[in-house]
Amino acid sequence: MNDLERVVAALQAAPSVAVVSHVGPEGDAIGSTLAAALALRDAGKATGAYNVDPVPPGLQHLPGVSLLRRAVSSDQAFACYLVVDTSGLDRTGGLLDGRSRDAVVLNVDHHHGNSRFGDENWIEPGASSAGEMVYRILREGGFPLSKSVAANLFAAILTDTGGFQYGNTTAECLRVAADLMEAGAVPEEIGRGLRAHRALGEWRLLSEVLTGLQIGLGGRLAWIEVSLAARQRAGVGLEATEDFIEYPRNLSGVEIAVAFKEVSADEVRVSLRSYGSVDVARLARSIGGGGHRNAAGCTVRGGLTAAKAQVLTAAEALL
Repeated sequence: MNDLERVVAALQAAPSVAVVSHVGPEGDAIGSTLAAALALRDAGKATGAYNVDPVPPGLQHLPGVSLLRRAVSSDQAFACYLVVDTSGLDRTGGLLDGRSRDAVVLNVDHHHGNSRFGDENWIEPGASSAGEMVYRILREGGFPLSKSVAANLFAAILTDTGGFQYGNTTAECLRVAADLMEAGAVPEEIGRGLRAHRALGEWRLLSEVLTGLQIGLGGRLAWIEVSLAARQRAGVGLEATEDFIEYPRNLSGVEIAVAFKEVSADEVRVSLRSYGSVDVARLARSIGGGGHRNAAGCTVRGGLTAAKAQVLTAAEALL
């Protein structure tokens, strides 16, 4: 059997499955998690859907989002953990720490540099998204593909391909998207939900952040800062800033865009975006993070000033 077939066989054999994705989730992580959990539940399995961080506002309209929990209850013992869109076990935020010794861990991911932490590992860097991979699991295993499952998978693929505009958009993912539409996914509804979600405080925070946008290397590098103080003034959680990185990324002439998001005085989450052959995943890995060639991230300790110095120096060297 190949890797996909082994993952499918393990899911078919498991009476209970917890579906988990990475900290700081975006559309692919949440959509893939919900789709897998709903489909496995429809197949008669006891399932749970987990992420340690809150669901970003633009994803709270997805079907089944109320199923998501931020911690696994101590009295729950799952036979199987399906970890999606996650390059390393540490990126699950400790959700697997309390698993039983005989629990099977399935690692399904499309990131280069995945640490292959699972008992079974299906790593497909050529896939557009984890959503595309979950779709293939469901089709291969004969699991139900309801309208709710299709909507979540479509949202996962849509967000990770930038609305089918990024370099990871392939003919195969477009064929998958078409099949998901035939299964009931409605692009207009999904797209509107992803866009029409900002509260007034989020707009005010975005305004302040963009006022502070800075550029370097003659406009090839651009970065923004989202300080903890600014978020507190706006009354906005970190999850609401997930797409702020797209604004410097879309600035004319920019090859690398960076968003520094202050979690605490000692912790800064960094989002990296690029175009073409500029590999920000390599930059992120050098600082303990990971991701894709044109979309990556990492967490830096030591405060905002130190994070900026470290990441911007590395970005300038890469360019």
